[in-house]
Amino acid sequence: MVERLYYQDSYLREFTAQVVEIGGAGTTVYLDRTAFYPTSGGQPFDTGSIGGVPVLEVIDEDERIAHRLASALPLETVSCTIDWQRRFDHMQQHSGQHLLSAVLAERFGLHTVSFHLGQECSTIDLEGGIPAATTVREVEELANQIVYENRPVAVEFQEAEKAHGLRKPSQREGMLRIICIQDLDRSACGGPHVRATGE
Repeated sequence: MVERLYYQDSYLREFTAQVVEIGGAGTTVYLDRTAFYPTSGGQPFDTGSIGGVPVLEVIDEDERIAHRLASALPLETVSCTIDWQRRFDHMQQHSGQHLLSAVLAERFGLHTVSFHLGQECSTIDLEGGIPAATTVREVEELANQIVYENRPVAVEFQEAEKAHGLRKPSQREGMLRIICIQDLDRSACGGPHVRATGE
């Protein structure tokens, strides 16, 4: 099983890893540990480089993560670098989605059905459709107030059967990774997030 370094440190930009398997004519590599986030939960994959070779795609295969590269690599220890501008943009948008979804649910009973993070725009789909313009303005004001308060965003790990107070119940079993926005939200989530709402 691959060690997912982004679970503990979303800010990790460089790391070393061992290439443990090669596939796809040598251009798909599997590492013993990775900080590259694969496409999941509405958030796109990270890019960057492994052994100096550009990363084209990162795919979650449950027990392991496939890194599709621009050219082949040998089985060796490699230096890896995350495209930080792309990663941090995704972290900001994803944490912002958690904040908005929490305000929408807590204040207006509007629950998030899905989320999609894109290069040009991001979307949150809500139960019940599009909210009224007055609701949107109030949500914006409340969310911005929480940004100004610079509330801590923390990562916790808890067994699923003991994880109470989640905004949305998790269907997963075993250990959950929970993203907590102080005095606002607790959500099971595997993605990288900022350390505080002010970011």
